[in-house]
Amino acid sequence: MRTVTDYKQLNIKNVVSNIHSVKDCVRFNDHKVKLTTTFPNYGGVRYWLVCPVCGKRKGTLYDVKSVMACRNCAKLYYPLQENIVQRDSVSQFLYYDRLLSKARTELNPKFEWAFSSYLRYEPITLSLHNKPKGMHWSTYNNKIEHIDKLINKALLLSRVINIGKQKNADEISKQYDAILSEQQTYIK
Repeated sequence: MRTVTDYKQLNIKNVVSNIHSVKDCVRFNDHKVKLTTTFPNYGGVRYWLVCPVCGKRKGTLYDVKSVMACRNCAKLYYPLQENIVQRDSVSQFLYYDRLLSKARTELNPKFEWAFSSYLRYEPITLSLHNKPKGMHWSTYNNKIEHIDKLINKALLLSRVINIGKQKNADEISKQYDAILSEQQTYIK
């Protein structure tokens, strides 16, 4: 998967101080990039780079295979946009753990301390989720179901991680026993 960090980038913030007029073009790695402006409501001028492929205003362009293009045209992704399925189980666990903590904090920010500890997978912490005043019951039930799904995914991934650790421990134990038995034969 190609990410934006794999390619050189031209950011408008880096060149805005050298711009004298909108007719100026920016040169970057032997590429000529057009500029355009917009006028924000609060006054002033905002400069933009024009993507040579799609012609849209962009803040950053990337030098991909000797062509300047925006992230969408070059089909680039941010590093954290990787497909979750392609991540290893530890990264998936941390991802769902972060989502779970965020979901629980949104539901009850007063008990944020409880959701960033090891208690977050215990059923007892569900009692911390009283329905906030003014929230519809349907919204509350949806949030609780979402939290329950995240807990199940995180627990499943933690079991997968523990099984993997156990397999590695068994393999290391077998290798260690083999080394000890070889040493015993050399000693005899």
